[in-house]
Amino acid sequence: MLQGIIGAFGVRVPVSYFMSLHPNPSLFEIGLATPMSSIVQLVLCLGFMVILKRRESSK
Repeated sequence: MLQGIIGAFGVRVPVSYFMSLHPNPSLFEIGLATPMSSIVQLVLCLGFMVILKRRESSK
């Protein structure tokens, strides 16, 4: 759940905003925020899985 909040408010909203500041922004450029957010969320989930696996194997 935390990764969803980070993805939405930490990546998607700021990237959309900064892309819209460029001269003549297109909907494609602004829409790139969604896949960027998905990539960040995927990295966060995979990182958490790695941490859990390391903790489990060290016990």
